[in-house]
Amino acid sequence: MLQFDFTNTDDAMELSEISDYLSADEAEAAMKAIRKVREEKESMKAADFEAWFEAAFLPVLRGFASDMGTKLTVSQDSFGDITATFTSRCGMDITSNNKWMRMVLSSADHISVSKKTDSDEVEFALIFGFPEQE
Repeated sequence: MLQFDFTNTDDAMELSEISDYLSADEAEAAMKAIRKVREEKESMKAADFEAWFEAAFLPVLRGFASDMGTKLTVSQDSFGDITATFTSRCGMDITSNNKWMRMVLSSADHISVSKKTDSDEVEFALIFGFPEQE
């Protein structure tokens, strides 16, 4: 059996009660500590998203690229969004046999298909947005 207890809010209540009585130095120190914790949490969220993506989606994307004979480029921007781009001189087919790829596709926040004017290559890009505050 698994159980998760999120009912202990004693620290939050205590902070709420004493916040009105903090000196300027105490308030500044508290704010610095809070900012540091929030920055560390945001950094961990980005790392967790990247690790989750690499474990869940990257094997599927790599397999699809291999099956289609395409080049796959994966990058993450400063906002944490991950872009997977397939580049090919031929078309790419996602059929009913590509169940895993279809699931990955349905999770993309943005899908783009384009052909560069100065090239014979077609680009198929999937953008996976960093999860916002839930």
